[in-house]
Amino acid sequence: MNLKFRLKAKIMQALMEQHRKKPFDVAECDKFQLPGNAGPLINNSYFFGGNTVAGQSLIMRIAYRNTGFVELFVIYCDVDGRFLTVEKQSYPTAECPLKVNCTIPGKAWHLHFDGRMVDAHAQKTYNCVFDVDYNATLEPFSALHHSDFRGMAEAFAREKWNGKFFKALSGDTGVGSKKDKNDADKLPQLHYEQTGRFTGEIQFAMVEGSIVEHRKIDMTAARDHSFGKRDWNFMNDHIWLLMMTDKGEVLNFSIVNYPHVKRIFCGYSNFGDTENRSLVDYRILSYDHNEGKGSDSMTVECTFAGGKKLTITSHRVNNVVTPFDNGNYYFQEGVGTFDVNGVPARGSIEYGFNKDKSRWDAYQQD
Repeated sequence: MNLKFRLKAKIMQALMEQHRKKPFDVAECDKFQLPGNAGPLINNSYFFGGNTVAGQSLIMRIAYRNTGFVELFVIYCDVDGRFLTVEKQSYPTAECPLKVNCTIPGKAWHLHFDGRMVDAHAQKTYNCVFDVDYNATLEPFSALHHSDFRGMAEAFAREKWNGKFFKALSGDTGVGSKKDKNDADKLPQLHYEQTGRFTGEIQFAMVEGSIVEHRKIDMTAARDHSFGKRDWNFMNDHIWLLMMTDKGEVLNFSIVNYPHVKRIFCGYSNFGDTENRSLVDYRILSYDHNEGKGSDSMTVECTFAGGKKLTITSHRVNNVVTPFDNGNYYFQEGVGTFDVNGVPARGSIEYGFNKDKSRWDAYQQD
């Protein structure tokens, strides 16, 4: 690495370190509501996902915007192979079947769903209802407060610095700062996650039948809350792996390519630990864009703070396509199994792609 690169990386890391000086109040963040003057690119989104190694999964994302509609996906997998998803990915806000309610800021949420779901394998439609409580088991992990910034700083340092580059920093990357507190459309993105547990019950009945089935929900879970600017068409592509064991361990690996900066990565893990350790480096051993489907299997080596190295191999079992912004960006939202240094896990395998294939980029390190 040359002197110019090292200097740029040092400057960028110092800029990001400024965020650590700003207090992170998870209770205050959990209370965030969209400002009434926020434009359509400002979002407030919640992800909740839980899994058992045996094969039960309950995964959902809901995102609010000042457009009168919410973005939504809900997935339920059973140990018998049933794979249920909601009928569509956009609902009028007043008609959305999923409700998320913070009962104790920073600690607990209640999730209620009442709507139709389709079994992708059997082509059957069910009326589903679930009431599930999420309770935190670890402190939250904020990307801009708890990450190791070295790798991200180097990603920014690889790029050409000009006016366009610095203007982009105040967008979806969240590194820039909001200059006008009265301008909701300059709100940078804040993103944090938290390990916890799901407990509750889901029931489903055939639309044209009288048999009602019940399943208990008791599983390791994680939540993700992000708010601020989210322009789907600004993103090139991304990978998000979120895996869990029955012991309460969670590992997160995410990486994204933007037009102005490539290979921004972030993650954490409490595998074999009592607290989360930040991801400090990675090496992807196998992955293929696969014409916009993403790999059915991929392998990545991760290094975490403290020096722990974990080799992760994922195997996608089920998948649903979730388009956003009229298809300008879409997820391959998968559920599958993982091997983490020989330890079995289960969770989400999410690949995102811009509609413009020419913008897809590589994830391997230079």
